[in-house]
Amino acid sequence: MVIFENDFQKVNWGPDEAKGDRQLKKYFVKIPEYEGIKNGEYRYIIGRKGTGKTAIIEQIANEASSEYNSFVKYLSLRNFPIQTIRELKDRSLGNKSQFVPIWTFLILTELGKLIIKDNSIISCESVNKLQQFYKINFPSDLGFTETLKNLKSNENKVSIITKWLGYENKIGSSDEVMTSVHYQKASEILMKLIKDTTSDCYFFLLFDELDEGYSANDKNLNLLLLSLFRAVENTFLDLKDNLNIRPVLALRSDIFNNLEDNDLNKLDDYIINLKWTKEFYASYSLYDLINARINASINVKYPEKAWEQITINNDRNIPRKINSLWEFIYNRTFERPRDIIKFMKYCKRQNPKGKLDFKTVKKAEVEFSEWFFREFRDEIQSHLPIWQEASQAFIKLNEGVLTFDEIRNEFENDSKIVNYLQSNNKNHEDILEVLFNFGLIGTLSESKRWFFKYKDDDLPFNHNQKMIVHFGFTRKFRMKVY
Repeated sequence: MVIFENDFQKVNWGPDEAKGDRQLKKYFVKIPEYEGIKNGEYRYIIGRKGTGKTAIIEQIANEASSEYNSFVKYLSLRNFPIQTIRELKDRSLGNKSQFVPIWTFLILTELGKLIIKDNSIISCESVNKLQQFYKINFPSDLGFTETLKNLKSNENKVSIITKWLGYENKIGSSDEVMTSVHYQKASEILMKLIKDTTSDCYFFLLFDELDEGYSANDKNLNLLLLSLFRAVENTFLDLKDNLNIRPVLALRSDIFNNLEDNDLNKLDDYIINLKWTKEFYASYSLYDLINARINASINVKYPEKAWEQITINNDRNIPRKINSLWEFIYNRTFERPRDIIKFMKYCKRQNPKGKLDFKTVKKAEVEFSEWFFREFRDEIQSHLPIWQEASQAFIKLNEGVLTFDEIRNEFENDSKIVNYLQSNNKNHEDILEVLFNFGLIGTLSESKRWFFKYKDDDLPFNHNQKMIVHFGFTRKFRMKVY
């Protein structure tokens, strides 16, 4: 006899971070472009914090690691020696290209490490040379950081066997005599060795956590990231006809949009912009994502409507003009997977057993609003130094809907905001536009229709309209909206 369950408390919503989530494969929801990422059609995943970039990277790594003909390297900028790579730039090149050579060397170095692990390759000279290269220069497989440290300590040079340069050494066997070359020359040698290697396997280079230590005002860091895009694309194009190379780079959309380079538009065909929706049974459906988590934990009668099985979705206590419990919850998020899942976890804390009702959701909303504000802080603080003072202005005004004049007057009462405006030649609209771009506020039309940037990336800010504080912050700001 099949036993169906409807207890919200029994659902395992998973950890906050997808990295290292051992249960991910049970409830991972594939986006439409997922297979395109694996076959190399897409190489760049762009999305706001919490939209599932790391989950995609993690799932690709999990799948590839379990396949006999795939090899994976996870590359992160966490604890990355930024200053070291800055010292290794090529100053003879223009600003936008100075870091491309060192990134190219690092990418080729990591790719070569994967190739020598491929036992399906019949013994060949190129693989033997790659093995020698790593034995001489990078005996430990510790990734980017170790490679950079070794380069710095060896004055930007690596050791190679003289014969690899294409000529014989007169003083002895060229198979034994070594010489030092600049890492850019080594990149040429590595590229040739890799091109001379034949393999039917797939080699995944997964770049994540690229926002580590990011500051919007750090132009050098922007150039560093821009150069990484160029190096990844150049390497892929150079090798795609010789090897099944699969680079995948994930980056926050606010950082990507801050990179100033017209050439980025050339990558548009290979970029995925993660954009989730509240709609049922649609691509990028948050509803499907939540159902997947429920179905991975408990056996419900109607799996395609799992949410309705464990909640009182049409609770009569839901405020007027709100159609369902689901609508109430997603209106308090930026419609991102992490937001929705975190709200579920706070609900679970408040719900001892049985179906989830509106009373429990209201209790959970308090904790969620605090967390939501911290997430907003983590995104905006590198773009707006006085984000906290600007946010406090809305708390002081204590109204969910405000005019531009009301907000401007409150800004003028804060000395830090006034000093920021004067020192940076900014105006009040500039501050509000940043708050609008990161979702703290939206605009309200005369027909009472509200507009938020997270729903439409191309939406312009209109300070002539009234402004509305996002519902997700109202409990944090102690505003009453229902």
